[in-house]
Amino acid sequence: MSNQQDKPAPTDKTLNNDTSPTKEIYVSTDIEADGPIPGPHSMLSIGSAAYLEDKTLLATFSANLELLPEASAHPQTTEWWDRNRRAYRKTRVNMESPEVAMKRYVE
Repeated sequence: MSNQQDKPAPTDKTLNNDTSPTKEIYVSTDIEADGPIPGPHSMLSIGSAAYLEDKTLLATFSANLELLPEASAHPQTTEWWDRNRRAYRKTRVNMESPEVAMKRYVE
């Protein structure tokens, strides 16, 4: 087994044997939820888009999530969703478990 202390820490120029500097990637994420606190309330959907600095789109992700079994909707958030039923309905199609969706998110 090699001694990890003998190896220098990777830098932006040595990762993946690449000699060019690492490019910045910007990720914009939006979630919809049925309340303000994770756990007592459920995240209904998540979406992200990754861009380079020059605004080149690299990737997108979206998922509608099943409700947490122990969670309940917050009354004020429910009032908002009641006024925005069409948007709410869009979060309730093709749902998947949060565990599956979050694993997909990091892949």
